[in-house]
Amino acid sequence: MLGVLDITLLLASLLVTLTIGVYHGVRGRKATPAEYMLGGRAMSPLPLAMSMIMGTISPITIMGNIGEMYAYGTQLWIMDIGIAIGMIIVAEMFIPIFYPLHMVSLYQYIEQRFRSKILRISSVLITLLAAYLFIGFLLYPPSTFLVYFTGLGMIENIVIMGLVCGMYSAFGGVKAVVHTDVVQSVVMLVGVMAIVIQCALRVGGLTAAWEVATERGRIEFFNMSLDPYQRHSFWLTLVFGLFFSLSTYGVNQSQTQRTFSTGSVRHAKRVIYYAIFGMLLLRFLINLAGVVIFAFYADCDPLTEGGTVKNNLRVVVIYVLQDLTNIPGLAGLFVASIYAAVLSSVSTQVNSMTALLWEDFLKNLTVFQSWSEIKITWLQKLLVFLTSVVGIAMSLIATNSPAFISRLFRLTGAISGPMVGLFLTGLYLPWVKGKCAGFGFIISIIFSLWIVTGQLLTRSDPPYLPMSHANCSSGDILASNSSSLTTTTAGFSTTPGFSTTAGFSTTELPSGNMTIADPVLPSSNEESFEGMAALYGLSYCLNFCWGSVACVIFALIATFIAGWNTPDTVDEYLIAPTAWKVFTKWPQPSYEPPLKTLSRLVSPRSSSYATNNGYSLPPDQNTHSSQNDDKHGTFQTKTEESIPMTSVK
Repeated sequence: MLGVLDITLLLASLLVTLTIGVYHGVRGRKATPAEYMLGGRAMSPLPLAMSMIMGTISPITIMGNIGEMYAYGTQLWIMDIGIAIGMIIVAEMFIPIFYPLHMVSLYQYIEQRFRSKILRISSVLITLLAAYLFIGFLLYPPSTFLVYFTGLGMIENIVIMGLVCGMYSAFGGVKAVVHTDVVQSVVMLVGVMAIVIQCALRVGGLTAAWEVATERGRIEFFNMSLDPYQRHSFWLTLVFGLFFSLSTYGVNQSQTQRTFSTGSVRHAKRVIYYAIFGMLLLRFLINLAGVVIFAFYADCDPLTEGGTVKNNLRVVVIYVLQDLTNIPGLAGLFVASIYAAVLSSVSTQVNSMTALLWEDFLKNLTVFQSWSEIKITWLQKLLVFLTSVVGIAMSLIATNSPAFISRLFRLTGAISGPMVGLFLTGLYLPWVKGKCAGFGFIISIIFSLWIVTGQLLTRSDPPYLPMSHANCSSGDILASNSSSLTTTTAGFSTTPGFSTTAGFSTTELPSGNMTIADPVLPSSNEESFEGMAALYGLSYCLNFCWGSVACVIFALIATFIAGWNTPDTVDEYLIAPTAWKVFTKWPQPSYEPPLKTLSRLVSPRSSSYATNNGYSLPPDQNTHSSQNDDKHGTFQTKTEESIPMTSVK
């Protein structure tokens, strides 16, 4: 339990958060929709960068990365290099195209580039579904651990976090979210540093902790094997970090909204580069915390003590209960950092989801056309709060059926790779039309869901690296703390970057009605992959990559079969400059697409397609030409929808 000083620090951090929300709510009570959702596109890069960091480092990142370093070693640390590379790609290749469009919803690009309202709406609906589930899981896992610190039940913790987040996000809009994230980033940094410093002092310093971790096989960075069936290697984690970064910072509304909220392309790039530095620093400290905690428990592992194997998410909570609670204030800082991680991540989601709901669905409804801007802003505030309430409801559902909900969330997460592929297709493959891109997107989602389902049904987490119990004693305080931790997140991953992992068993505990999820250890480290298992056995690190590549490949296949764009049917400002140069200089294909050949054989009028697309047919087949390809199932050339949308209302 927390002491008086710990509780004071926790309450102070929550009070500051609410105060910032109320301040911006009062100050911006006459704010326009653009000011409420995007800060008037005039916010400074540094606070936006800090908000971007906080929006992507959740409690699962803190507990999951620490548990990963503790149980499996440091190879996943290389993921951070991939994240940095991906963020640089976003800054230099994505932002120069996206920002000048002055979008509110990122998916406006999909409609403008592919001239397909259906593809845009489909992308938004899938994103919203995944986001609602994500909010539920942002609230649920930390609440199962906070019961041991706050004295409140799991449901009470969920409701408090959800309501606090909903209130300050609704009152103050994006400005409140960003400025509270600045405060919460400092809280999180101090909380993680408290663990690193205190634990390092207990084991004789960082050098001693690193030496212990090295001797026990926890330090590994350069496993250069190309075997794709390994759990982690240098290359696998690098690829994982790269595509994770493209998905999170390049094609995710919650993060691109941060870059849209500043004043220019140059400032938007600064947001990304500032965030790279802060992201690497914070993730470095989190990973380092896992190493020093391992050194602390090197000879008395709490996860495998007593013959049972516990989820590695527990280890940081066990450490805080055993060691930090002995020093007034330190445990309070850690709990405050968990609250900060929850509030910042949830507020980022509810703010971005409201932007999508308004911009992609409600904005063009007749009923809202006569509303004033201030009235629309109040509607957006209501939507933000209601989204938080839905998140609370999802968390409460997760408390009753955590395994099912967690697996459902992982399945919806399978769209991340295909979403990256869809945007890459739009930016770098101007030949691809909307219907072909939609075909690639749908097939890649089906492919990704197939892979993830197979992994859920057939794969389990590998056993932890060797642990020691040489210095455990029956009266050790660790034993009581470890045994009392009978709650953790059912179905939740030991792998940062994913929300769930296959291979967890859910066991009802006699001491209560909560559930526990622990790794199921295979009987042998040797696994053979035959038949479909050869596909399911590939490292989870490649899942994002497979989805992205599949979308691009299937979109290209559809293009070769159904037909392609020509330079006069694509808007140059929607295409990456290098790709546009290739597109305009590369000779257009001289053959008729097979689908059009079949269509022409069925209906002679379809021969007009050939004339309009740059290849010739025999004179007797080159009949009446249509001036509007859209009559034959292709997309119109220039439409009003291709004009950048600059209005928020």
